Amino acid sequence: MTDYVRIDNAPNEAIAELIKQRLEQEGIPCVLVPSDIAVVAGSAASFAVTVPADRADEARAILSD
Repeated sequence: MTDYVRIDNAPNEAIAELIKQRLEQEGIPCVLVPSDIAVVAGSAASFAVTVPADRADEARAILSD
C-alpha cells in the first residue's frame, strides 16, 4: 500500500470535501483524516487532506492554481 502524506488542512468537512473532489477530478486519490476533535465538534472540525506520497507535489500544484 502506498503511504499517504498530508498536503493541506481544511478548516471543516465541507471545505475538505471540495478539496478532495478537486484532486480526484485530476485523478489523484485523496483521503480525509478528521482531527481528534472531530468526535466532539462534528462538521466544524478540521481535516487533514492526504494523498499518496508520490503524488504530493502534483496535488500541491493543483491546489495552488
